[in-house]
Amino acid sequence: MAISGRRSGAHAILLATHLCVTGNVSRLPQLHAQFPAYLPLDRILRIILTFLPESTAPQSYTPVLQELLDGHSSQPDGDDIDVSPVDNFSEAAAKKRVRTLRLLPLKYHDDEDSQDPADLLTQFLIHRAYRIDLETALQPLILELLLPFYQRLPTVRTWLISSLLPLLRLNYEYYPSQDETFSLDVLETMDSHTAINVLLSMTGAQKNSMDLVNNLRGLLGPWMYGSNRSKRRRLNQAAEANSISLPQVNTQQHDKNTSGWQYVNEWLLARSLVDHESTVNAFLNWNGPEDVDLGGFEEEDQKYDRDVSKDLNLRYGQSGLAVIYTTSDTSKSCLEGSVKVLTRVAELLSLEDHLFISPNSSVFPSVTFDASQISSSSRVSLLQNALLVASNPLTYPSASSISFLSAILLSIKTLAELGHPITCRTAANICLHSNQDTQVQELRNIVSSIVRQTKLSHDWRDVRQQILWLQHWGSDKIEGNESNLPCHGLFWRVSRDVVEAEILKALLEFKEYNLAVDIYINSKTALSSAQVEEAVKEAIFTTYDNASNGNRTRGGMKRAYDILQAFQPHFPESVSFKEIRALISATHALSFYSLTLQHGVPFQPVSIRVHPDPISLIEKVLDQNSKAYTKVDDLLAIGRNLVAAGFSTRLSDSDDLDLPSTSEEDAVVTAERRIMSLAISSALSSNDFGTAYSYILTRLTPPSLLSTSSPLTNPAVRDDISWRAVYNAGRYRDPTLSSSANLQAQITQLSQRMELLSLALILVPSPDPLPEILGAWRRCDEEMNGLRTREAEEEEVWDTKGDNLSSVPGGFGPTDSEQDAYETKKQHARRARAHHDRLNAEEAPMGLFEVARGAALALHKNAFPLSGSAATTDQQPTSSSHARGSSEDSAEERVRKRDVVSNMVTGGLVSGIGWVLGAQPVNR
Repeated sequence: MAISGRRSGAHAILLATHLCVTGNVSRLPQLHAQFPAYLPLDRILRIILTFLPESTAPQSYTPVLQELLDGHSSQPDGDDIDVSPVDNFSEAAAKKRVRTLRLLPLKYHDDEDSQDPADLLTQFLIHRAYRIDLETALQPLILELLLPFYQRLPTVRTWLISSLLPLLRLNYEYYPSQDETFSLDVLETMDSHTAINVLLSMTGAQKNSMDLVNNLRGLLGPWMYGSNRSKRRRLNQAAEANSISLPQVNTQQHDKNTSGWQYVNEWLLARSLVDHESTVNAFLNWNGPEDVDLGGFEEEDQKYDRDVSKDLNLRYGQSGLAVIYTTSDTSKSCLEGSVKVLTRVAELLSLEDHLFISPNSSVFPSVTFDASQISSSSRVSLLQNALLVASNPLTYPSASSISFLSAILLSIKTLAELGHPITCRTAANICLHSNQDTQVQELRNIVSSIVRQTKLSHDWRDVRQQILWLQHWGSDKIEGNESNLPCHGLFWRVSRDVVEAEILKALLEFKEYNLAVDIYINSKTALSSAQVEEAVKEAIFTTYDNASNGNRTRGGMKRAYDILQAFQPHFPESVSFKEIRALISATHALSFYSLTLQHGVPFQPVSIRVHPDPISLIEKVLDQNSKAYTKVDDLLAIGRNLVAAGFSTRLSDSDDLDLPSTSEEDAVVTAERRIMSLAISSALSSNDFGTAYSYILTRLTPPSLLSTSSPLTNPAVRDDISWRAVYNAGRYRDPTLSSSANLQAQITQLSQRMELLSLALILVPSPDPLPEILGAWRRCDEEMNGLRTREAEEEEVWDTKGDNLSSVPGGFGPTDSEQDAYETKKQHARRARAHHDRLNAEEAPMGLFEVARGAALALHKNAFPLSGSAATTDQQPTSSSHARGSSEDSAEERVRKRDVVSNMVTGGLVSGIGWVLGAQPVNR
């Protein structure tokens, strides 16, 4: 029966607490009905919250809560309530005991007070859920507690979806094997940024490619459902106030919960840097913020409005494009993943019509789009912290950004096939922010990378088409447009001619000579003849400069020579190719000699091209190779080829020479004179006077002394080289011959030296060296007189010995008359020699003129006159004619080479000395 009237409200309160402690809560509605003033709904809910054990099954008291909320009891009125637990308390004792009760508040969070019964139940349920989780950690009991009420309590529904559902999935479904479980208190104290990091960072705990997708859909989606809760907002505001730098969020958001999704986008972008595969898989299998799994607890019409939904999808798509730009992996799988992400984003935003690439596409399309916004981007647009800014034209989804990125990915795919992988960010920088020179350099790097791949076989016709497509993305084929559109092509700033020239060089480096000729000469559509010639020339020089050996049958020289052989027949009048052929010939000839440059650096072909005076290399060859001077014809051919190769300007401008060259012929003469001079010096250094003497007489004799002229003796070219070589040879003294007893050999060499000094007098271009030359000649003449005297004395001794027949076995000796006649003849000969010596002493030269006259006289005494020079010798002084007459008495019938030179020098000295004195020739 009902509680008797003597029981007070204090007794009812104590009885209610007793029922809760014992778990017999079914009588609470009846007790509430009898004492409504002492047991109102909020107080009885607080009693249940305080004294009902948290481990009690929710099914035992959720019906009681329902009855209390509805205001009626399911118990019959006739049923009695056992009041024995409170019978022993008097009124005063009961009130005193009630005052000691400490009931928990209904609200767990600092929400606004409300007396609405539904709000009271909401507060009770949420607080009860926290108590269950705190005391028992049995979170499924919480779900059982809320299930009967969430449909009619919106706050409970939101809390169940956004807090309890992620917790249940995290601890019991997705990651049940974790050592530690999350609690409601921990999860509810997180701001959005922290919760996103925690919930999504669980990805990877198991090797499952769908981990991230499940967490986005099943954990993060429900969590973001409660982003508008007041407590969540307060936590987010506090986090923003305490954070030094937080990721930028959408400044044009339509709703507060878009900021949370922006954190998700930024997390995905950061995650792609360390786990690209799972991020790509997330974009492929998750449809964005609207693709969430709320466990079936949400209402059917609980969706974002159209504007918010559009903005969320656009920002999610922007994060997908940003992930593509930040990818640093250049592998094929990563590139395929980027293509799939781009395709997925375009499909989600209905922009698939602006794609120019598909995962299995092998066709090069013509890329057309409005590049006005794309071209306005800066380098900052590609930085990671700027990729998710809504104003970024590269990543914010639009027709132009989708088209541009698809063209970039197709370019990367093409380069990967060519063996030159690059990242998306690098390709975008090349296209958007590189000037013409940088793009040309990048193009050359790509072509060079292709050429270096010797293990891969390329069809160079296809390679050419691929590179040309990279340059303009097919835009120059649209409506006959021949000019590249801005940002339409990876190398759109580079002209078509430059691209074709680089391709031609690559073909030549790859030894595709026939294909190069077929494309660039036979077709005549790609480059002009002049452009082809220039490209081929540059390719040859590149190969030539990189060669390590000058032999044209080996290495880089062979390649350069092969290129020349392939193209020169198509350019028969090309001066450049003729110069290159001469250069290769000279280099090839030099390769047969040992040659080391300064600091022990071995000779390389490029040394010729960088040397300020290539002819000086021949001097090093002569110094470092013994007997090289004997191959003077080879050395002269090298010199001629160096001049023909275009080095004549350097030769005339060298510091050692002051020989202005007006033509190639003059440069050849100058080079040959230098080489002969070097060869003569080398021969003298090797004590080979005979070879030096022979070179001078056969190759340096001026045309006035020969019937035919030599290329080395072109009178039109100023010669300040030959006379020095001849003079040095004339001063040469053989150390081995000087100490020799062979008097005839000494006289012969001394006679040859006098001839050379006489020739130097003729070849010298200025009067300054004449005293020095004449002084050397006079010293030789004096030495010659001494040798002749010694020779005569030795002959006399031998004659005396020969006339002494008594010393001969069987000889009888001369008679007295014969002996007197012989002594008389010797006395007359001595008188004649004394008279001759006196005449010579009287005619001893005293000055420059006298020295020259004496030198001519002495020369003429030692030479046989030629019939062709009779008129010249008739003009000589009387003493000279007398000496010449006495010489003719003992002349032989044959004419020696020395006699030819001596007579020529004699005639030359007459006019030469007159020139020194300033006299005019007789014929003038």
